[in-house]
Amino acid sequence: MKNVLIGVLFFLMMFSCGKKEASKGNTEPKTPEIENVAPKVEEVKEEPEVQEYIPELIFTVQIAALRKQNEDLYSIEGVSTYNENGFTKFRLGDFKTYKEARAFRAQILNEYKGAFVQALKNGVPISITEALQNQ
Repeated sequence: MKNVLIGVLFFLMMFSCGKKEASKGNTEPKTPEIENVAPKVEEVKEEPEVQEYIPELIFTVQIAALRKQNEDLYSIEGVSTYNENGFTKFRLGDFKTYKEARAFRAQILNEYKGAFVQALKNGVPISITEALQNQ
């Protein structure tokens, strides 16, 4: 009887191990089928670049040139800043003629004592004499 019991236990162990191995073989993950469907891409029409017109010669009024930062000047409405030769230059206005720039300078001279008209050719400072010859 002891032999029969050992035989049954052996048979059960073999049978249960066989199921595990068989089931292990069946538990391989199934890889989903992937369709080669490219997403539909709408045609993107590139708009032509719009270049802002920058006049070749403009006049502006410079109110300060500083090596150190000055938050008060940065907060002035309409101020443009330029970095030149280690200075931050603060300028107001964008005028087509020297006469317009001089009139604006006269209006702000009480507030900005050292203000002067600066000519810019293609964004580069030039002398007023040279600017007036090109006008």
